[in-house]
This record gives sequence, C-alpha cells and structure tokens, in this order.
Amino acid sequence: MRRRARLSAPNGATTVREWLSAKARDHAVTLLVAATLATPVYAQQACAVSKDLVVRALEMVSATPVRDQLANGLLLLKQAEEACDENGDAWYYRSVFERKLGQGNPQYSLGKARERNSPALRSEDDPFHLATPARGVQLAPGVSSTGGGAPHSSRDNRKPDVSHKWALVIGIASFQDRRLNLQYTRKDADAVSALLKDPVYGRFPPDHVKLIEDEQATTVNVRAGLNWLARQASEDDLAVIYIASHGTARDQDEAGASYVVTFDTDVQSRDGLYSTAIPLVEISNVVRTRVKALKAVVILDTCHSQGAVTQTVTVPASMPPQMLDHIREGTGRVIIGASQAEESSFESAKYGHGLFTYYLLQGLREQKDAPVEKIYEYVRAHVTQDAAANGWKQHPFLSASDGQSSVVLGIAATPLAWLWPGTHVVGQPILAAAGFQPALFASR
Repeated sequence: MRRRARLSAPNGATTVREWLSAKARDHAVTLLVAATLATPVYAQQACAVSKDLVVRALEMVSATPVRDQLANGLLLLKQAEEACDENGDAWYYRSVFERKLGQGNPQYSLGKARERNSPALRSEDDPFHLATPARGVQLAPGVSSTGGGAPHSSRDNRKPDVSHKWALVIGIASFQDRRLNLQYTRKDADAVSALLKDPVYGRFPPDHVKLIEDEQATTVNVRAGLNWLARQASEDDLAVIYIASHGTARDQDEAGASYVVTFDTDVQSRDGLYSTAIPLVEISNVVRTRVKALKAVVILDTCHSQGAVTQTVTVPASMPPQMLDHIREGTGRVIIGASQAEESSFESAKYGHGLFTYYLLQGLREQKDAPVEKIYEYVRAHVTQDAAANGWKQHPFLSASDGQSSVVLGIAATPLAWLWPGTHVVGQPILAAAGFQPALFASR
C-alpha cells in the first residue's frame, strides 16, 4: 500500500509555520523578499517568490471580503511587484484590490499590468465576481443573490436535471521527476473517465469528457483543460473536475499556499514549485468565477498531508479551510476530497486503485441515480473502514455550497429539461412563438 504523499520540503528546507499566522504574515513577507534580493540568482528567485505572493493574496479573496482581508491582500501584492516588477499579474491584481478598497491608484497599476502583458488582464479575471449566484435556488430572472454573484434565469436548483454534462479528468502516475511516480493514479483517471462515459452509469457524452494523463498533464495543459471546461459548461449544465496526483500541504511552502503537482512540476526548490505547479486557488477561481454551471463537482484524490515521497510519516497539515470556502462559494458547488488533515490518500495493490477512487467507482456503479452526498457517505464509510482494518487513517471529506442543490453525477442529460411549466426563462417568448411547448419536456 503506497500513499499519495505531501512532498517534503525540497533541498532540506525547513517549514516556516509563522506564515500561517496573520500577525506574522507581513513580517515574514518582508524577510522572504529581503532574503531573495540578497541571492546571486535574484531575478529568478524574486519572480518565483512574487508569483507565490500573488497566490497568497488571491487566497484572501471572497465574494464578500472584509476590509482587513483586502488590506492584507493588497500588501502582499505590493510586496509581489516589489520583488519582481515584471510580474504583470501582481500589478493587475493590485489594481483590482485597490479598486475594491477605493484607495491607491488602480489606473496606474492597471497601466503597469498592460505594459507587462499580464495574463490575468488579458482574461479580464475578477476574483471577486462569482459565475453563479452566491447562494440559493429559484432566483428571479436577471437578479443575483447577495455576494456579487452573476445573474441567472429562474430555475429550481433543487431538481437534478441538467442540459449537458462536462468533465475534466486528470491523473498523473509518471512524473518528469521519477521519484514522484505513483502506481495507480493514471489507472484511477482511466477508470473514472470510462465510468463517466459509460451509457449506463455515467452517461456523459464521450466528447464531453477530457482526459489528461502523465506526460500530457503538464502545467500548461492542465490550465488549458480548466479553460476548456469553463468555456463549455453553460449555466444549466453539470461540470465535474477529477484530479489524482500529489499535492502540497499548507506548511510545505513558505507562504503557506497549496499546490497540485503536475507532470513537469519542479520540486527541487521552492522557486521551482512556485513557478511550475498549479496553485489550488487557481482551480478554485476557475470554479468560482468562470464555470457558469449551476451544478459543479470537484473531486480531489490528492494528499495535502506532510510526508516525503520515500517516507511513511505524516504530521499535522490539511487542505486550507479558505480553499474549501472558495470552491463552494456560489450555487450547487460540491468538493469531495480523499483525506483530511494529518492523513494520506492510500493506494491499494489489492484493488489496483487508490482506496478513495476505488470506492468512488463502486459507489457510482451501485447508486448511479443517487445525489453526490449519498455517494460520499458510501465512500466515506468504506474508505474509513478499509483503512482502519489495515491500521491507517483516511477519512474523506465533503464540503458543499448549500444544502438544497441536488447534484447527481449519473443523471441523463436532457437539453432544456429545466423548462417546466410556469418557469420564465430568457428566450421563452421566442420558443413559444416557434410552437415550442416546455410542458413536453417537463418529465422523463
């Protein structure tokens, strides 16, 4: 049995737990930047640190931020652009935070971002704006709920019906750095992809499932996959993200940010990690701000507990609580993870899968029409019991945006299924004029 481990601090680096303290954060940032400036390879290290400081600032974002969070985030962004003036995203997000706070000179910062060809500026990223209503169901047409959510047409999100289903499945067993290799993560991803496309159990159209594995799962390609999902999924659709790989723990890197390790992630140094892994907040922001689907599920078979690739010891660490809050902001958001704090996600030679994914597959086969919460209860009970029988601790977790949205992975997609009688939607008068009768599609 092998664990999907949180990577140990590279090059023997020690953990700087002070980063986890809000009181020490500003001091730690100053020390980190100052130390970086003193190194011979200033430019490379400074810009790597700068990227991580931007990640830290984005981790403070919410749809309803408090002023202290904004002020702390802005301080981190100022430190980021001081560490690496060429980091266009640091300047761009600085302008966003300044505008949100109503202070500073956001136009100046935006100009700097434009000069530096900021990717975030090109995509017009707004981390404070949700792609779905912040909470609730049956919203009035064109009206968003509180919290900066996007307007949506009226529908009862308590019903599981969806028009289309889309999935991004990522599994990495063979890494560029062979010391990171895992046994069953690619097999897990293959099995999840196959089950989702199965006409009996998953019922996803084959061309609606994008599978990215091993050498194809580079940082660039994973980002492209996330962009693909965000473009494809409309508001009345179901969007699913499944990732099986290594993950860093809260205390792995100095700034306390969590990352998902891709095929070409460089774990030899902090600088490499900051520059080549995928920040978990980036995945979170895609789900929060770009995926318009009112039903979205993120499944992570990654381990955010401490323990080297070649070690079997774990120490307290966990997926950042604010990441759970980020991903579940909005309507119909569900995140399911393989393990909690102080735990690893185990692989099983007996099943030829990761323990979590094995029971996820079993649950989806046995209860294909059940909501994800019920599938989760099945997975949690069996994983916990099976792990305990072997003397291990592994407890999956679930976090959801609300207790009303019904999300069923195995449901058959029915285009326009949500157009039942009495529901006003954008374009309904046009459909009615063409002789379309929503009542014909109200039930199956």
